[in-house]
Amino acid sequence: MTEVLRIENLHKSFGANHVLKGIDLVVEKGQAVVLIGASGSGKSTLLRCVNFLETPSDGRVWLDGTLVGHQSNGAMDYRESDLIPIRSHVGMVFQHFNLFPHMTARQNVMEGPRTVLRLSKAECIERGEKYLRKVGLAEKMDAYPSHLSGGQQQRVAIARALAMEPRLMLFDEATSALDPELVGEVLQTMKDLADEGMTMLIVTHELGFAYSVSDKILFLHQGLIHEQGTPDEILVRPSQTRTREFLRGHATFRLPDAEF
Repeated sequence: MTEVLRIENLHKSFGANHVLKGIDLVVEKGQAVVLIGASGSGKSTLLRCVNFLETPSDGRVWLDGTLVGHQSNGAMDYRESDLIPIRSHVGMVFQHFNLFPHMTARQNVMEGPRTVLRLSKAECIERGEKYLRKVGLAEKMDAYPSHLSGGQQQRVAIARALAMEPRLMLFDEATSALDPELVGEVLQTMKDLADEGMTMLIVTHELGFAYSVSDKILFLHQGLIHEQGTPDEILVRPSQTRTREFLRGHATFRLPDAEF
């Protein structure tokens, strides 16, 4: 399979706080890879390093086989020109929707293709409408964020990321800010993308969703990948004590033959 993302020995520190302590990860084309772990384990920081919202302290990142950045005196140097492909080819959906309140759903989705890709107005409109239809919001194209539910706003945010036609989609706890009754519609949208072969790296606490959608699950603990494997290997038959303890803390997630 074709590698979309490769990470080797990735470290990230904030002052004396060493958050990521040497992460190695490969995401292949069409895979849905899920990151799970307790708060503070480094999941969101890892995603932010992948799209360079945070600059790695050490390590290497390859996108589509191309090393991001330049080596300088044994370390990596990241210039603005190095990050343009990241912004064009890696989409990210955050916990909070961050939509422009003065723009309609269509205008929000058009903004990236217009300002980053410099597409024509007609092409931007076409993409905006295409991806709003894809996330089930054809009837809400002219609605402003204040007139949309939280779930609908998050689906607009997903459409906005998809409109850049990225090679990799990152989801950082995309449902954690939603009321419980709205979570399902966003998870279904994400599952549909996975079923269509979108390459995805997902941070989530929805373990049932993780089990159903992922090709590979990584359990992060104290800035390291503590255990990784298939959904059955991690969520049903985890081998590490800390993984089992984490899963036992999720009382709502139990499979009949789970060994924890």
